[in-house]
Amino acid sequence: MGHHPALCHSVHGIRRDARCQYRRLTFQPNDLTIAVGDTVRWTNNGGTHDVREDNGAWSSAISFVTYERTFDSVAEILYHCSVHSAPGRNINSSMNGRINVIEPAAADFLINTGLSDAWYDPLTSGQGFFIIVWEESQVMFLSWFTYDTERPPEDVTAMLGEPGHRWLTAQGTYSVDTAMLDVYLSSGGEFDAAEPAVPPPEKVGTITIVWTGCNEGLLSYDLDLPGLSGDIAIERIVLDNVPACEAAQPQ
Repeated sequence: MGHHPALCHSVHGIRRDARCQYRRLTFQPNDLTIAVGDTVRWTNNGGTHDVREDNGAWSSAISFVTYERTFDSVAEILYHCSVHSAPGRNINSSMNGRINVIEPAAADFLINTGLSDAWYDPLTSGQGFFIIVWEESQVMFLSWFTYDTERPPEDVTAMLGEPGHRWLTAQGTYSVDTAMLDVYLSSGGEFDAAEPAVPPPEKVGTITIVWTGCNEGLLSYDLDLPGLSGDIAIERIVLDNVPACEAAQPQ
């Protein structure tokens, strides 16, 4: 039996991307902490293995491909591979593992559709963001209207608009108070025209937004061009949607 990697990770847990594999027939990481209601997924990339709770309450099939289980109460879960180990053995030296299920931390702020609005930094006039939140899918979309990193020469003109104008889009998922977005650049089109066809947008970086209130957030960008990274404190242009955002916060 070869030592093929078996991966597992918490799908929605505190460590949402905590991957584990085994080396020398041990799970790595072998000690995972998640919140009540989270799901753990094990993936077997090869070999004869299973995942079995030490008291036999649940188990995967032997030679499974993927196996998932949701944990709905606070507990310490011990498990093992019944092919290569047994209940109660040391998780650091045997093919055994542990899952610590804890109460989820209380959220100070929750992203909700009340954040859908026009946002900007008052210190950078003439540029800003349109942000849309879809709660059901926990997806956020952002459009960033800004300028080039340097002013174009005075003799450069544009047929429509200002030659220094730039815009980017971003989209991705969010959890609790934080959105993690991929930034994209579209190019190749003409104003209000079907031709030439625009190719798929190019990913050019990432944006992370952490909200601390219904009218305040910190946007951190990291773009592929050298040196283009930083933080922008954003607020709404108008406050009409603040009451809806506040009403959706935990009491």
